[in-house]
Amino acid sequence: IFGVEALSWIEAVILGIVQGLTEFLPVSSSGHLVLAQHLIGVNETGVLLEVILHIGTLSAILIYFYDDIKQLFLDAGRGSKDARIYIIHLVVATIPAACAGILFSDRIETAFTPSVVIWMLFITGIIVGSTRFFQNRPKREIVLMTALFIGFSQAFALLPGISRSGLTISTALILGVQHDKAAKFAFFMAIPVLLGAGLLQIVKFETMSSIALFPLTAGFFSSAITGYLVISWLIAVISRGKFYLFSLYCFMIALLASTIIN
Repeated sequence: IFGVEALSWIEAVILGIVQGLTEFLPVSSSGHLVLAQHLIGVNETGVLLEVILHIGTLSAILIYFYDDIKQLFLDAGRGSKDARIYIIHLVVATIPAACAGILFSDRIETAFTPSVVIWMLFITGIIVGSTRFFQNRPKREIVLMTALFIGFSQAFALLPGISRSGLTISTALILGVQHDKAAKFAFFMAIPVLLGAGLLQIVKFETMSSIALFPLTAGFFSSAITGYLVISWLIAVISRGKFYLFSLYCFMIALLASTIIN
């Protein structure tokens, strides 16, 4: 029913690793999943597996930033103005993507094709690469308008091949936000987005029968473990000012995919 009954645990692990690697790296997880499914011949993995993989990467964020998230809400509960403003900024940044996901979900789903992904990867590469030219601009804190601009960039990332982390971090860097603060804000923004995407897909479930649990479990753990490892590495790369180098990968994978698929 969901297309996961015939999915082997090896295929689920592969897709989980792809999800974990690309959810946080600025290279588009949705785009890579479309290309991976096409290359390994899995035409329809199903809504349920997609949700499980997203829950895996969501778990990676919650575990990695557990102390930061806990402290943020404790400070907000104790009346910290900075903590409450930060949470407001996260809410504001989430609104554009939430509205776009609800209003244009059907149109977005039709864009999940290899040809669309290839073009969107080129766009991601251009935007991520452009951050190279904004590294020396004066640094600024995240304010309401900054959060809103970052939120609009996240809305565009609903298209496959447009990297959510790529656009949100790039927008923050272009606006002058410090590297570490830009990365942290982008990861925190991912929490409601991944949670909302999972809930939105869950309502589409028609039945829970005939589901192969082992492939789903394998996919969950592979995406969670891979995602956790990637977060630490990516933060280190961003802190060194090398974020723009991911544009080279986007261009390379887009050219490679266009050669193989066409």
